[in-house]
Amino acid sequence: MRRSNTRAVTRLARQPPAQHRQIVTLPRLFPQPPAQPYARSATTTTSNTDWLAWLKKASAFKTSSDERQGGTALLFAGLGSFPHTPHSPTPASLLVWEQASEALLTPDATIGYFPQNMEEFAGHLRGAVGIRGWMRGWVEGRSLDELMKRPDVTAAFILTSSVAILASEQERSGSKTWLPKGTTHLAGHGFIGTLTALVAAGRLDLATGVRLAMIYASLPPVPPGSEPLKFLTTVISARLFHSLSAPPTDVPFGEYSSDYAESSSAPGQRRRAMQLILDEVHALQNEWQERGPEWAAAGIINSSKVCVVTGTQQAVLQLIERLQHLSLANPVMDVHMPCPYHTKLMAHAVPKFRETLSRALFRNPDTFAAADLPQGTIILDPMTTHPMGPAATSLIPHLTDQLRWHKTLSRLYRPVAPEVTSFKTVGRGAKGLGVMLRGELRQRPEGAADIYVEEFGVKAVGSVLPRARL
Repeated sequence: MRRSNTRAVTRLARQPPAQHRQIVTLPRLFPQPPAQPYARSATTTTSNTDWLAWLKKASAFKTSSDERQGGTALLFAGLGSFPHTPHSPTPASLLVWEQASEALLTPDATIGYFPQNMEEFAGHLRGAVGIRGWMRGWVEGRSLDELMKRPDVTAAFILTSSVAILASEQERSGSKTWLPKGTTHLAGHGFIGTLTALVAAGRLDLATGVRLAMIYASLPPVPPGSEPLKFLTTVISARLFHSLSAPPTDVPFGEYSSDYAESSSAPGQRRRAMQLILDEVHALQNEWQERGPEWAAAGIINSSKVCVVTGTQQAVLQLIERLQHLSLANPVMDVHMPCPYHTKLMAHAVPKFRETLSRALFRNPDTFAAADLPQGTIILDPMTTHPMGPAATSLIPHLTDQLRWHKTLSRLYRPVAPEVTSFKTVGRGAKGLGVMLRGELRQRPEGAADIYVEEFGVKAVGSVLPRARL
């Protein structure tokens, strides 16, 4: 009996303690995916433990506007957009309108700004009528033709209205800056839109911004002492597509061309609609160069199907007639512009404008760490399609160079993993930018990341257009 008890004790001693036993199970070798963010608890059913089934459920899950992955880009309207009467004023927005209105009536010898022909507005500010922030009511009761008789005031109004919208949102959210939470990129259409982006990002004060807007819109369209010429700015669209948001890009000519090129390509290739239009523009430019003084150019490339031609009236009409005869493009609308911007016809204004910009005080983004200003926000340069360099020199090409709006935005949404997954058009004046952008997003490949286009600062929120539903 003693020997059997000894054997039993020996067997128990040889076994390791229960707490040191390690049992390797299949779940440890093949870990399960994390719990679904919208499920209350995990279960052990087959449908939930299957890896492929979980991936399908997770891919179908859509996040809200605040939970989206990727950055947000704000798009600002430029000169030529239709100004709208502001609505739903807040103390913050009214303060912006008041500061901008006072700045337009106050000289600034630093940048050479001296108010001219502003007598009709000076009485409002000095108490004759008792209305401060007079510029807020500039649009009320005026047609677009009447507004563009004073393009300088209208340009300042467009900039101020966008900043006032941001100020109202800042007041509502309690943010330290004018930029909403999650904003990573800013893009403005043309000089006025880019100037708005600089003011919104804190790189330029509001007073200097509205003054520069007035100076830009007050530049002479011809050199001093020259004979006056009639100029015309017209939006044209590819003839095969009768909408600013029309679907396909290519026209049935020859073979396929390179992907992102917006210039001419070799004959015999299948060229994009915009390339064919630019071919005809360049051909006519060779004729105008020899004859003179007529001239026109595709000053703005808004999308793969829409561009803006600017120049002398006869040259623009000749170009439109040729494009219609070749069934390439149709005129959409005339845009009231004070000068033939984005063409070589404005070369005479470059020296004086360069001097004005060199005197303006632009803040360096490196100094933002010590102030309550947005850090890391990228301002895009629609002339180079890349992040903006020194502002004083980057704004000069807006007079003579082509505005490549389409390519600037495409750099954000075309990559497989886009930098920006949400675009917000600020104000009703920028609605057209969203319409054209939605048309371009329809050309993205199947399976690409969702891109959202929304209206910001308007009563009706824009629609959400995921790629899968286009």
